[in-house]
Amino acid sequence: MSDQKRLLIAAVLMAAVLFVSWQFMGKTTSQNESINTPGTIEDQIIPEQTVIPEDSEVVKTLPFDTLSIKVYEDTLVIDATEKGPEEPDERLITVIIRGKDEDLVYAEISTYGGAIRNWELPQFEDMPGGGEGRCINFNGNSWLDRDVVFETDSPDTLIVDEQPQTIVLFTETEKELRYTFTPDHYGFSIEATGFDEMISIPAGVLPVSEMNVNASKYFKAQWNAEKIKDRKSGDINEIEQVGNVRWIAARSHYFAIILMPESYERAYGYVLPSGPEESPSIGIQDTRVNVFAGPLDYGRLRKLGGDTSRLVDFGWPFIREIGRLLFWFCTNVIASVSNWGIKIIVLALALKLVLLPLTDKSFKSMAKLKQVQPKMKVLQEKFKSDPKALQTAMQKLYREEGVNPLGGCLPMLMQMPVFFALYRVLANSVQLRGAPFMLWIQDLSHPEILIKLQPPILGLHGIGLLAVLMGVAMFFQQKMTMTDQKQKGMMYMMPIFMTFLFMRFPAGLTLYWFTNNLLTIAQQEMIKRKLEKAQA
Repeated sequence: MSDQKRLLIAAVLMAAVLFVSWQFMGKTTSQNESINTPGTIEDQIIPEQTVIPEDSEVVKTLPFDTLSIKVYEDTLVIDATEKGPEEPDERLITVIIRGKDEDLVYAEISTYGGAIRNWELPQFEDMPGGGEGRCINFNGNSWLDRDVVFETDSPDTLIVDEQPQTIVLFTETEKELRYTFTPDHYGFSIEATGFDEMISIPAGVLPVSEMNVNASKYFKAQWNAEKIKDRKSGDINEIEQVGNVRWIAARSHYFAIILMPESYERAYGYVLPSGPEESPSIGIQDTRVNVFAGPLDYGRLRKLGGDTSRLVDFGWPFIREIGRLLFWFCTNVIASVSNWGIKIIVLALALKLVLLPLTDKSFKSMAKLKQVQPKMKVLQEKFKSDPKALQTAMQKLYREEGVNPLGGCLPMLMQMPVFFALYRVLANSVQLRGAPFMLWIQDLSHPEILIKLQPPILGLHGIGLLAVLMGVAMFFQQKMTMTDQKQKGMMYMMPIFMTFLFMRFPAGLTLYWFTNNLLTIAQQEMIKRKLEKAQA
């Protein structure tokens, strides 16, 4: 039946109902009031009881969404909007993934496209120190979206706490998405049936989750194709195949979405153009993919496999191994210590004990070197015109006194690899993100600021008391070991320079170096008293 015929039948039916209503209700309107009196259409609407209710049997049988009947200048006006096909209601399925002691993920999956509308990590604050109190949420765009409306038999809420749980989304055309969630895991596996062999993440899913960062350098794509490679979002200008990969990831500093093929050991990965200040778009050519969407936690990534732990940047190979050892000590050996500031102090003490035999021997050599300074001055005066003879006499003196003039450098050289490794661990471990110590030091992964500088001066956003104390301790340490008065200028300049540098380093690193300096001063004082006692 054509639309015109439907409209004509509707008009006839409406007129019949209207006529019956007038006859039985006795509410006819006089011509002078309803016909001859000029006015607006709203003024001449048929009285309310003559309007057909929308839930009447007559209206239900008509192919129209809305109806309005008006009399205007002897004309019956029927305004009808034809009914269209009913849109299915969108269902949002809530998924709660629980860990051993806490909830890891609050997620929502929509039957519109099978998309993930919400992926919240309740254990991680968005913008630590910003005062908002919100959690990290990967909801920059709906992701894993398909241009299909699905149905599902899943309950409205799915709690994943003891065993894996699966959500199946399907259509009448035999297309299917199957999500499987595992307890204590930031992610899921997805299997797509009836779709192209490509699972992708759109640009902009990951949020900027830190304050005072350069967003143009904050996001990048990273992948493992024989070796680990990466590319910043702003450098991705076209769709590019990046090789047969074990995994491909869109990442920020502390968080990532990782795609790992499940059908094969490797699959073709792709990076797609995105804005320079948003997380990149990535894809992998497979219909069965494991997805990790969470923090770059070194321990969890080690269990995930595929060298995904390399997403946590612990530095160059040699430094990386030291960093792994330091991280293992903090997260396993002293796991019972909850405060990361205390962990760092315990770590400094443990490293001092490990290096004690070496540093003890070195500091004794330095103390003896300071004691033989008068003899050295006599030799310098005696052979001031004969450098070769002076060198021979000095070497003989060192042997007789059991002094190594380079011994004082050895403890510092041994500390340098540890220092660089600890810097990488503190700056890149998500456990340190927003980790407080005490008082005003509320984030050990960022520089400590007691007095803010507005605007910044020489790149410093503020003055940190911990860095100043570290510089003072370094000054006294150098003063105790200085053997050559010609180096007196260095004794002042070096602590000042180091204080400036440490004001830009993570507070955890400054805390470690300050603690190490205090322990070194105590060790040097003990060795000094021991030598004085032996001489007496």
